[in-house]
Amino acid sequence: MTLEVAQAIAWVDGARAGLAQARGRIDAVNVFPVADGDTGTNAWLTLEGGARAVDEVRVRADQTGGPDAADVLSAFARGAMLAARGNSGVILSQWLAGFARRVTGAGPDERAGVVLADALRAAARAARQALADPQEGTVLTLADEVADAAVLGADAGAPTATVLAQSATAGHQALARISATHPVLRRAHVPDAGACALLVVVDALVAGVAGDAAPGPVAWLPERGSGHDEPAPQECGAGHAAQGGAFEVMLVVRDDGPRDLAEALRRALGQVGDSVAVVGADGWWHAHVHTDEPAAAIEACALGRREQVVVRRLDVVELGVDAGPGAGWGLVVVTASPGLASWYATAGAVVVVRCPEEPVTAAHVRRAVEDTGRRDVLVLPGGAVTGAELEALLELDGVELLGADDEARAAVATLAFVTGDGSAQVHAAALATGRVRVAALEPATARASLAEAVAHLVGAAPADEHAAPSRPESLTVVVPGPLEDDLAARVEAAAAAHGLEPTILSDATAPAVLVAVD
Repeated sequence: MTLEVAQAIAWVDGARAGLAQARGRIDAVNVFPVADGDTGTNAWLTLEGGARAVDEVRVRADQTGGPDAADVLSAFARGAMLAARGNSGVILSQWLAGFARRVTGAGPDERAGVVLADALRAAARAARQALADPQEGTVLTLADEVADAAVLGADAGAPTATVLAQSATAGHQALARISATHPVLRRAHVPDAGACALLVVVDALVAGVAGDAAPGPVAWLPERGSGHDEPAPQECGAGHAAQGGAFEVMLVVRDDGPRDLAEALRRALGQVGDSVAVVGADGWWHAHVHTDEPAAAIEACALGRREQVVVRRLDVVELGVDAGPGAGWGLVVVTASPGLASWYATAGAVVVVRCPEEPVTAAHVRRAVEDTGRRDVLVLPGGAVTGAELEALLELDGVELLGADDEARAAVATLAFVTGDGSAQVHAAALATGRVRVAALEPATARASLAEAVAHLVGAAPADEHAAPSRPESLTVVVPGPLEDDLAARVEAAAAAHGLEPTILSDATAPAVLVAVD
C-alpha cells in the first residue's frame, strides 16, 4: 500500500482540524460562485462527514485488529461525498474520491511517489468532471497546478515526501496568480475560496505523510475580503452567472442497477438551474444545483431513489432572517411537499424534503441542523419524520422539537418563529403550535364549506387545552395543487370577515385543503 494506515489517519485528522481552524477566513473571501460567505464552512462540514466515516471504521476495526489504509481512504471519500455541502463541498468530495481510487488500486511494485502524483492528477480530473460547467481560475485550476508539480517531482525521482511538498508549494505559489485570471475574483481582489480549502487539505496530506504535526493554516490565509470593488451581482453565478438561482438544492440519489446516473443527473439539473455538480459512483450520487425552482430540481432527480434532500435560500442573510454565524436560533423544517420547500426556505429555514422513495432519517435532519450554523435549532417535523427517527431527534444537542405534525401547523409555527425576536422566536412558535386550530376540507367541497370552517375555527377553543384563549390573528390555508382564483378570493373574503391576516400555500402533495386559524 502506498500510504501507511497511520499516515492516512494523520491526513484525515489534520484536514479535519485544519479546516475547522481555517473555515472562518475562507468564508470571508467567498465571492464565487455565490457571495454567500460559506465556502469554508461547507468544506469543513464535508470533511467532517468524511472524518466521521473514518471514525466509524476505526471503531469497527479496533475489534478485529485495526483498519488498513484502503479502508480509511475509501471511508474518507465516501463519507465526504454523502456529507458534501455546496458546490465547494461537492468538488472537494470528488477530489478525495479520485485520489482514493488511484491509491487503493496501486500495485505492490509501484513507487509511492509516482502513485501519489498520479492520485493527485486523478483527483484533479475527477473534480473537474463533477461539474457541468467547469470554471478556470478556481479550485479546479489549482488542483491541476498541484498535480502537475507532483508529476514533475515524481518523474525526476524525488522522494515521496518531497513530491508532495513540491505540490503543496506550487499550489500556494499559484493561488493568487490563478485567482487573478477569474473576473469575479479579480474584481474582489480575493483568492478563490474553494482553492484555499483544497490547499488546507493538501497541506494536511503533506504533513501526514511526512509524520509532521499538521501546519496551522491561518498563517497564509487572508484575514478578510478586501471590502472594495465587490463583484457585480450579475457576476456571482457559475458559468451562466446572470441566471443563477435563489435556492440551493442538494440531495442523494441511489440506484441498485448498473446505470451510471451522473451525466443524466447533470443534464436534467442543467435544465432547471445553474452551478450544477454531481459526484458519486457504485449506486450513490450526490447532486447540487442553484435554481429558482426547487420543486423542479427535486423532480429532475427522480431517476433513482431520492433522499437527504436539503433546500436552502442562498440570500437568506439579506432578508434579515439570519442573525450571523452561531448567533440566535436556527430553523429546520421537514416537509413532504417539494412545492412548499421554497416558501419555508425563504422564511429562513433549512428545509428537508421527504420524497416518496425513502423516509427521512434522524441523520438527514442532523445534517440540516448543522447547515443552520446555529448552536440552538428549532425543528418542525411537519409529519414527515416518524417513529424511532423522531425520537432520535430529541437526543441531538441544542435541538428543540415542536409537534407541528402537518403542513398547516408547520407553516403557522414558521410564521410565528420568523416574526419573533431573538430567544422569543421559539417561544412564539411553541405558543402558535399550541393555539392553532386546524380543519381538513375535501377539495371538491372546499369552496362551499370554507367560510363556515373558518367561522367555526375562529370561535373554537385552542387546540391545546392548556393554551390561554386569545383573539385569532391569522388564517393559513394549504391547498392541493395550483391555487385557483376563485378559491383564493374565498380565502381572502373569509379572512377579511374575521379580521385575519391570510396566507395561502400551494402543496401538490396535500390530500385535503388544510385551514388553520391562529
